[in-house]
Amino acid sequence: MTNNAFSMKDLIKRLLHIEDTPERTAMAYSIGILLGFSPFLGLHTLAGLAIAFLFGLNRVAVLLGVWTNTPWWIVPFYMIATWVGMRVTGFRMEWAALKDIFQLGMDQGFMSSNFWGSVTSQWGLLFSFVIGSFILSILLSVVSYPLSLKWIKVYRLKRGKAEIVANEPMAPE
Repeated sequence: MTNNAFSMKDLIKRLLHIEDTPERTAMAYSIGILLGFSPFLGLHTLAGLAIAFLFGLNRVAVLLGVWTNTPWWIVPFYMIATWVGMRVTGFRMEWAALKDIFQLGMDQGFMSSNFWGSVTSQWGLLFSFVIGSFILSILLSVVSYPLSLKWIKVYRLKRGKAEIVANEPMAPE
């Protein structure tokens, strides 16, 4: 029984890469951020798991990065990303046409075939969406690495001090 518990613990450690360095964990998280904010809507989690397994990265850190792009962020992020892409590509679109496409999404759903048919008919808009999403996802990823590395190091330092205190023998009174 004890042997199975240890093997399960070892399996979980191996699966989660708990013993990874802070740098590898922060890198896994920042790759997750890159994938999570990429233009590949609907494939973020699958892509994150594939990259994590392919390169032996901390799966939890990658998925936390991927799942940072929550439903509250999706619409504002991709609107800003498309605007950035339009600025970079020089694509211009009449406000009325953009409003009609958005209204179609509101009426029939943003996952409806009519909405996506309207979006894809505007190749410049779709190209701007892809370019802007890549630019912003790269920027977020680059910024997330040093921030997450700092947080991980501080967390592990505090956790290490807490473990030392917990393992110290009590002084006789």
